[in-house]
Amino acid sequence: MKGKTWVIDSNAFIHFGNLAKEEFKVDLSKCLQKNESSLNVTSGVHGEVRNVRFKVWEGRPNLLETLQDILVTSEVSDAEIRSVASTIGEKAAPQDVDLSLMILAARFHQDGKKVTLVTDDFKMTTTKEKAGFGFDTCPPSTFLFRISEDIEGKPSTRMKTLSRRVRSAEMRYAISRAAEYDVQSKLTWLVDSLLTSRPSLPSPTNEAEEKDEKEVMVRTLQRILRGEKVKTSRRKKLGKLPEICYPASDIDKSLEKILEMKEVTDLPGIYADLVDISRSCQESIGLGLASLDDSIAGIAHRATAGPLSRLETVLGMLSGLLGRQELSRLHLSRSLYLSSLSLDDVAELKTLNQLGLLSLSSESNERAAELFDKANELSIDRGHPNLTYLIAAALSRFLSGDDEVANSQLQQARKQIEENKEGSIEQLLKLAYSLLGVDRPWFALEIFDEALECAVEVDSPKADEIKEMLLLANTAATGVEDRQLIKIREFLDKLNKVSSDMKKDVKSSQEAIRESMEDQENYEIEYWDDWREADKLLVDDSTLRIVRSEIDDEGRVLLIVHHSQFGGLGVFIPDDAPEVSPNQNVKLSGTRIKVAKPPETLVEKQNIKGIVALETPEALLVSLEQSVFD
Repeated sequence: MKGKTWVIDSNAFIHFGNLAKEEFKVDLSKCLQKNESSLNVTSGVHGEVRNVRFKVWEGRPNLLETLQDILVTSEVSDAEIRSVASTIGEKAAPQDVDLSLMILAARFHQDGKKVTLVTDDFKMTTTKEKAGFGFDTCPPSTFLFRISEDIEGKPSTRMKTLSRRVRSAEMRYAISRAAEYDVQSKLTWLVDSLLTSRPSLPSPTNEAEEKDEKEVMVRTLQRILRGEKVKTSRRKKLGKLPEICYPASDIDKSLEKILEMKEVTDLPGIYADLVDISRSCQESIGLGLASLDDSIAGIAHRATAGPLSRLETVLGMLSGLLGRQELSRLHLSRSLYLSSLSLDDVAELKTLNQLGLLSLSSESNERAAELFDKANELSIDRGHPNLTYLIAAALSRFLSGDDEVANSQLQQARKQIEENKEGSIEQLLKLAYSLLGVDRPWFALEIFDEALECAVEVDSPKADEIKEMLLLANTAATGVEDRQLIKIREFLDKLNKVSSDMKKDVKSSQEAIRESMEDQENYEIEYWDDWREADKLLVDDSTLRIVRSEIDDEGRVLLIVHHSQFGGLGVFIPDDAPEVSPNQNVKLSGTRIKVAKPPETLVEKQNIKGIVALETPEALLVSLEQSVFD
């Protein structure tokens, strides 16, 4: 990205202040120097971010003061802003500061410079054409990724890591606004901006060809399968391999369709479709390779291992969500093997994590520890966040009786959290949701509680979400917290040390949660034995979160679900129950219901205060939030 002119908006600096570590300024300066690029703002940006600080830096320094020597500030007159606003239309126009940045970017573009406006405000992208501006736009995460491409070593790795964290924040914010506007176009733009900036695999040089011809052929075949253009001479060297391996090029397209869904439904149908794709792809490629030399077939195996590994990972996750645990383990084991062939560390991390969770759910604690240890080691080696795997490894070691290693790993995790409490919240939530998904609610309760402490300390908007999840985990946690559970939760309670000046606020928040739990336990619901509309119980047509499912000897199912107002309910399904797992959502719309008082033994065993019968069980809508595939 040599000689690039970047115009940066206020939101980008807010992201940097929230997430960037202390090496950020040095790394950014190196990138700009290497790329011969400049960072430009208007005086209006100074006004909007004058109080922004680097939150995880020691002393929390002011962002503008820290970066002032690498920023170029320009003035844009009010007359220019009003003129552009009039052209766009006052109601449709962005805010004045954003307009000033668009005008500045247009000036640079008219001067013949390569200019990109960095903003996560999609409105600036959609309205720039109305004003006749020809500059490019990209979100802050893509900016970080692009400027890191021409440098090497730790600065490049750190900038790419920051890019991923900012990308996650951009996605979460966009999705949180789904009730206010259609976010699909913005999400597509966020993803496309990164895809278009992804560097192509380097064209093989003569030196590389001489050194490792097979490696060059693998890379060339991968590029062809991704739809990239390659030299005819290189294609010819592959012979029939591009045609033989072509079915693998459809795998990622099929997976992307799932990721584009706002809400994932019909999990058995999706699983069956993906199994068909896997079977058809492998049969077709296998037949094509059957008559070829082993060395040539090996090139095909390595080139197709990446998409096949990603497909097996998704199949493993889906089969786990459908309660097919052994099948899930088989898919994930295949994925782990394939990811080692393709050197796809992201797929490998996801697979190791899922296998670790499966082992944890079956109380194979030593095996879980080995898997989480490997995930932790790989994430550190490849520059990915490792806190989730580190805590999971510590918990697994503690459960297996290896206290010394467990305490050492817990101390490492505690140090990470202390250094970046805000950044740790998402990792803690990821682990807590996973623990709920493998029916370990007592452990999830403590992790959610640690996340809440961090959220209160840094005044995070995540606090309300965590409070709701604590209530859900309380519904899921049946039985009595025995001595062993108390010991485990005391171990996990050491993860976060609350700062002395925030202890009062944290204690107040925890007391409010306990009061909410008591309110749920004391909340009385109405029972009736005639068919009535579901909204008589769920006035707001709210979604229920599945906690677990219980099946009796006759195949009848009782779904244990959580409602934010009155806690646990049992949804009775006499037959043909859908395959479900914890963390999925259900809606009762489309059927009338009856509500019965559960027997006392069921109240104690399942922590529910009502049993719901469905007049038309087939109308039950089961769905899954997209975040499960993150």
